[in-house]
Amino acid sequence: MVSSTQRNTTSRWWGLRHSLAKRRDFPLPLSLLVLLFCFALSGCASITLGVVQGGRLVDGGVIAGVGVVRKGAPAHAKHHMSLEPGDEIRTDAQSTAVLTFAEGARVYVQPNTHVRLGSIFVFIGEVLVKARGLFKVKTEYATAASEGTEYLVRVDPEARVRVVVAEDRVALTSNSGRWPKRSLGVGQAAAIVGPDLLEVGQAGIGEVEQVRMRIRTLDALVPNTSNLGTAALAAGIFAIGVGVMSNRAGNDHDSDRQTPREAPPTHTDRIR
Repeated sequence: MVSSTQRNTTSRWWGLRHSLAKRRDFPLPLSLLVLLFCFALSGCASITLGVVQGGRLVDGGVIAGVGVVRKGAPAHAKHHMSLEPGDEIRTDAQSTAVLTFAEGARVYVQPNTHVRLGSIFVFIGEVLVKARGLFKVKTEYATAASEGTEYLVRVDPEARVRVVVAEDRVALTSNSGRWPKRSLGVGQAAAIVGPDLLEVGQAGIGEVEQVRMRIRTLDALVPNTSNLGTAALAAGIFAIGVGVMSNRAGNDHDSDRQTPREAPPTHTDRIR
């Protein structure tokens, strides 16, 4: 399933490409095509919202149970809604918000959780992260950064933070520099209380497998859009190639309209 954001981006890109290409006297320069390529990719650099309730993905209409605040004003949560940096998301006790990033990362905002978008900032509650490439989750006192991994970040009302790593590694840093950077591997967990790193050690029995299972269960409910970035890149490269060929065709067309060279003398002309 392709989101409305990607459909709108594709239609805008090809519409602009078509309108310019119709002008035969205005071949598309490569520099313009590169700009159009960047324009096409920028539309895919968004975050889309999904909501899981009662073991299924909610589709269509305004969704109750998830609050969205944009620039201080409430907005209605909708399936495949495009989100922006600075937006805040709140979930009730029956709702899990699914934040899907075009480059493939996905954040499952668990019930009774409050987050802000940009780098995901967790005010309270719990998020499950499935990321490809560099991805950060921030809390008031610490930041968990990963490169292609699965992990959990939980913040309770007393500002206690727990991080559990299910795949690859997570770098844990103090926002104030109070303690040195720590690297967590698979099966490790960290506990943070306020600005202090309390301990780093092994996760509880079954805790890592539970994180994995919860992510797999939610993944099964939500369409996979992790290839959208690659698709956009391929589309952009294809469009640049088409534009280059269009330029060549335009140049050939112009050369066809040049005044033909004088014909070589005929045999009769030589006799004269």
